Amino acid sequence: MRKEMTVLLPTPAELRRALARYADAAIDDERHSTPENARAREDHAYTLCIMTGTTNIFEAMRAADAIVEGTATGLPAVTSRVGPALSPAQQQDDVTEAA
Repeated sequence: MRKEMTVLLPTPAELRRALARYADAAIDDERHSTPENARAREDHAYTLCIMTGTTNIFEAMRAADAIVEGTATGLPAVTSRVGPALSPAQQQDDVTEAA
């Protein structure tokens, strides 16, 4: 039996904030490279990768732009930000399968 997986996608507003934080960190790192600035840049790049399901900052920025613009393809169809609530029986099935 194939189970549906609920995927939570970041909202365009969340992605805009993450992109802005990455841009600020990258600018700081370019202007004055310190271990702290480099680490902040890496952390924000990692966050964008996690948010977009990608493995490098270039892919992450392209994916984030596509989501913000509403032109993303190949992403799971999501009708709501949070999936429907599971019934108690479905919750028990998940617990039983995890064990």
